This record gives sequence, structure tokens and C-alpha cells, in this order.
Amino acid sequence: MSTTLKDILERVSIIDRDVTELNRLKSRLPADRPYSPSLQLSFDKQINNLLNERIALMDLGLISPPSWLSLKSESFEVLTGAKDEAKAPEPDSLSGEHPSEQLVLDFLRALPKTEIHLHLEACVSKKTLKFLYEKNGNPLTEEEIEEKFNFKDLMGFIQVFFFVQSSVKEPSDLAYLIESLHDYLKSNNILYSEVFFAPSKFIQNGLDFDEMVDVMVRKIRDIKSQDGTDIRILVDVSRSFGPENAMNNLNRVLKVRHPEIIGIGLGGAELMGPAKDYAEVFKVARESGLRTVAHSGEDDGPWAIWDAVTLCKAERIGHATSAIQDPELVKYMKDNHIPIEICVTSNVFTGKYVRKEQNHPVRYYYDQGLPLAINTDDPVIFNVNLTYEYFKLYRFLDFSLDEIFDLIKQGVYATFAPDKDALWKQVEARIKTVSENFGYKPKLPVLT
Repeated sequence: MSTTLKDILERVSIIDRDVTELNRLKSRLPADRPYSPSLQLSFDKQINNLLNERIALMDLGLISPPSWLSLKSESFEVLTGAKDEAKAPEPDSLSGEHPSEQLVLDFLRALPKTEIHLHLEACVSKKTLKFLYEKNGNPLTEEEIEEKFNFKDLMGFIQVFFFVQSSVKEPSDLAYLIESLHDYLKSNNILYSEVFFAPSKFIQNGLDFDEMVDVMVRKIRDIKSQDGTDIRILVDVSRSFGPENAMNNLNRVLKVRHPEIIGIGLGGAELMGPAKDYAEVFKVARESGLRTVAHSGEDDGPWAIWDAVTLCKAERIGHATSAIQDPELVKYMKDNHIPIEICVTSNVFTGKYVRKEQNHPVRYYYDQGLPLAINTDDPVIFNVNLTYEYFKLYRFLDFSLDEIFDLIKQGVYATFAPDKDALWKQVEARIKTVSENFGYKPKLPVLT
């Protein structure tokens, strides 16, 4: 699709005006009203959609571009007025003081990555959902599917998950979910991923756990044989169904002998089930050789994270946005090398501790030396991808490209990959190749 520079400039001006207005209105919401969380989410959803549209404008081709505007450096510096139109621009380069944001985005898209906080249901494309509903005798129009994703509050967000899960009527349907996940991984150059699979609702609907796992593992192995993409599964022992159900799910996992099923994760609504209620589940999992992670500090305070790391002994923490409130906790996680699974856009959407990207604690955590991994959490539902997540760090939180290389390395070493050194060498080699293609000399972190 192509458009004129004038049209792009006009649209970006409108987007900037609307984002400013929405942020102004959002800042005036009272914090102590029962309606505030729902309104907060509505504001954040609209702001995120506008920011994504602004980024997408960089990918548009120009009809009859001005002679002074090279195709390589089109759009964002021009769109934001960063360059004087009366002057011929300098050749665009990542090594320059102000590379075009289009060039940065292209570069980030091409870089190899890992992702380890990702929910399978939230990676299913709307095209796949439409196909599954038609296949299973309940056809929906594209408009009806879009309406499902137009949620207004946290309950609506949960309903989207139920909507996706309801598209699965038999274990074989999960192969389509894995295929959709693979498409997402490939489009973002993600070489290795660890994905949450939440079986409880499927089991309640009559599906067999072992059959579901077998379907997913076969598809995962097919994908790896095709192009080397490595996918591992963490089974969600969700708070939403209680500790007894969590132990039942763990017992199902313990009977599985597939190396692709590597452990458990504690998800679900955090305030419905404190981590301490699941300490015994985690103890059994650890003693059985499974890896353990927990969502924590996303909707509750730092005390919840303390329980997750000391009572459950979770090896990684998802979100942990409230950890910044407790310097001792930050030091404990750093000293004990407990990575945080960072999900910037997701945290802005849920809005408990983060109201906008610029205020996310990831910058503080990084500067304090905490091990981190950058993720999307729910890419289709939040209309984001891992490339955009890294771009937001660059644009809103002042991360340099070399710091992003370091974050990519930290992400590799936060995984449960069987040979992290080998995975990093593979990623490092690709970073060097991509950087050479873009004419950039990276300062890569030293392997320690």
C-alpha cells in the first residue's frame, strides 16, 4: 500500500493530537473510584492502537516522494519534524546521532530474538479463529470476531481468552494454534520461545490432556524440523481454578515424558490466589525436576513477589511491576539472579502500576542490574509484537541499540534452553550478520 507524504503527515498530526488529549483525560481519572480501572483500560487500549497505527505508517510506501527524501530514510524524522525540509538530509545510518525511526524499526525486526512470556491463546490470529469456528460448525463473520476483541475492561479481556478457547472443540484443533504461534514467531525472528498453555478450561470442556499435549508436541517437532524454530511449553496451573486444580494439572504434567513440556507457570487473576497458596504445588514440581515460573507483582504489591520467590521459589517472575516499590526485593532478585519477564504494553493495558510506557520500571530495573527478558504476553489481544516492544524501549525509555543487544542476550540467558551458551552464539552470529547488512558495528555484550 502506498500513499502521499502529505496524507501521512496529516494523519500523524491527528494521531499526536489525539494521543495527547487521551493522556490528558486519563491523567484526570480519580484513582479511588470503582469505575476507574475500566476507564483506564479503555484509554490505554485506544492510545496503544493509535501508537501502533503511527508506527505502521513507517511501513507505507510513498507516491512521488520529494527528491530530497530517500526511500531508505522515509517517514518518521520527516513526520515528526526532526529534519528541516529545506535541507538535503544526511545519509541515513544507525551509527548517526539520530537515525530514522523507520530504519531502527527495520533493524529491530531483523534481529534474532527469544520470547518466554507468551500465552498460546493470545497468539492465535483472527484468520485462524474464523477458520476454527467455521470448522466446528459455528461460523462467525470477521466483524463479529473484531467485536469480540473490542473489549472495554479487564473482564472483557478475560472473555477474549474464553472466546479463543471456545474455538477448540477437539485436541487436533490445537495444531492450528501452534501453527498460528509459529507465524507470529517467524514474523518477529524469534528463534526460541517458551509458551504458556492453560489446559483447565479445555479439560472442563471434555478434552483429554494427554491427547492435547501429543498434538502440540507433534506440531512443535514438525516446525523445528522445518526451520529450526524451538518452542517449549509451560503448563499454566492457574489461580482461577484453585490450588487443588493446580495440583491436578501438575500431576498430569508429571506423567508426560516429552522434553518440549518443561515446567509449570502460575497465571490467572493474581488477587484471586496469592502465590503462597501454591507453595506445595511448586515444591512438588521442583523436586520432580520441572522448571517453575509465576506471574506476580502485576496486580498486587511487592509482598506478593516475595512469596513467589521465597515460598514458591519461582525461577522467574512475570511482570513484577510492583517490585520497584521495595529496594530490598530488587536487590534480592538481582543477587539471586531471578529474571523478570518484562511485558511493557501488557502492563500499560492492565494499568495497575504503569499508566504509560515512559513510566515503566524496566529502565530502573535494567540500570540496577536485574536480569530481564522482553516479551509481549498477549500479542494478538493487545495488538503488539516483540519488534514493537523493543522499539518502544528505544523510543520511550531511552534504550540504546547496544543496550537492546544486551537485553536480547539477557533474554537468552533467562530461558530454560538446555544449552544457553550455544543459543547465544547462534543469536550473536545472526546479530553480527544483520548489523553488517545495516552498516552498524554493534558493541555486543561479552559472554560470561
